[in-house]
Amino acid sequence: MTIPLSAKLDITAPTTMHDFRGPTNLPVATGNDPLLMELVETPAFQRLKEIRFLGAIDYCRIPRPNGRPRATRYSRYQHSLGVMELALLYCRKRRVSFPERRLVCTAALLHDIGHPPLSHSVESVFKEEFGIDHHTATEDIICGRVPFGKDVLATLRHHGVDVEELVAVVSGESMRFDGFFYDPINFDTIEGILRSYAYIQQSSTSLRPDRVTDAATGRTNDRDRNVVDAFWMHKDWVYNNIINSHDGVLADFVCRMFLRRNLARIERDAFFGTEARLFQQLPGLKELLTSRRFEDEAIRMLDEPVHYVARSYYVDQNGDFFAWQDDVRYRHSRTRSVLEPKIPTDPAAIELVTDFQGALFDDDGV
Repeated sequence: MTIPLSAKLDITAPTTMHDFRGPTNLPVATGNDPLLMELVETPAFQRLKEIRFLGAIDYCRIPRPNGRPRATRYSRYQHSLGVMELALLYCRKRRVSFPERRLVCTAALLHDIGHPPLSHSVESVFKEEFGIDHHTATEDIICGRVPFGKDVLATLRHHGVDVEELVAVVSGESMRFDGFFYDPINFDTIEGILRSYAYIQQSSTSLRPDRVTDAATGRTNDRDRNVVDAFWMHKDWVYNNIINSHDGVLADFVCRMFLRRNLARIERDAFFGTEARLFQQLPGLKELLTSRRFEDEAIRMLDEPVHYVARSYYVDQNGDFFAWQDDVRYRHSRTRSVLEPKIPTDPAAIELVTDFQGALFDDDGV
C-alpha cells in the first residue's frame, strides 16, 4: 500500500521567511514537497531569475548592483518563492488539508511565471502588437499551450494537480482561500510591496511579509488590524516614491519607446525570453537605464507629454477589518498625471543628447 505523500512531509514545522536579499532555503520554503521542488527546477520557472522584479525601475534605481543593502536588484524568481512562503504560512495557520495546501502553494509559486522581460515596463506594447500579456502567458505556460510550458504541465499532471482549478485560483476567478488571491490584501501584494519598500527603506519598518500575512489571516485583535492598515499605507508610500516617481515613469516610458522603434527585430516569443536577450534586440536601452544621468537624458527624449495614472492608497474606516470587508476598507484612487518634456538650453547638453540618441536608435538592419 502506498503511503500518502502528506504523511511523508513535515507540514507543521514553522517556515523561515527569507530576508529578501538572502538565498531561499528551498526544502524549508516548499515544505519538502516534491511537486513544488520540481516546479522550481523547470526552465520556465528558472527563467524568472533573469526577470527583474520591478522591470526597468530596477536598472535605473540600482545601476551598479553589488549585493549590498540598497544596491541589490530583485527578481521575479525571488518574489515568487516569497509569495509561496506566505501561502504556506497561511495554510499552516488555517490548517488547510494537504491537497488544498498543494493547490494554494502551487498557485502562489506560479502566479508570475508568465511575466515578460522587464515585467510591466513593456507588457502593454506586447499586448498591442501580439495580443499577449502576463495573464494569458501564465495560463498558456501552466496549460502547456506553448512549448515553454511543457515541463510545467507534465510536472503538474505527474502529481495529480487539477490544472483547470489551478488556473482559476491563479487568475482570481476562484472565490476561495479568504481572498488571498483576489482581494486587496493578498499574498502577491504583501510580498511585492514590502520587497519594493526594501529598495529604499532597508531597515526602517518593523513590518515583515510573514507578520502581515499572519495578521490578515488571524484578525483576532486591534494589533492585527493596525499591522494590516500600516501595510496598506506602505503600499501608498511605494507607489508615490517608486512606481509613480519621475524615474519610475520615465523608465517605463523609454522601454516602451525602444520596443516600438525596434518591433521589426521582435517576435512574439520574445515575451518568454530573458532581459539579456531583449537588451540585445534593443541596443542602447540598458546603457540609458543605468546611466548616472538617466532622468535628465530620458526626459530630454520626450517630444510630447507622458500621460500616466498615479495611484494613492488609503484606509476607509467604514470597512470592518474583522468582518473581512477588505474591498471597502482598503481603497485607492486614481489621478491622471502628466510628465512634461524638458527643452535643454545648454549647447553641450544638446550635443550630448543628440550623440546619445544616435547610438540608441541605430536602425541598421531594421
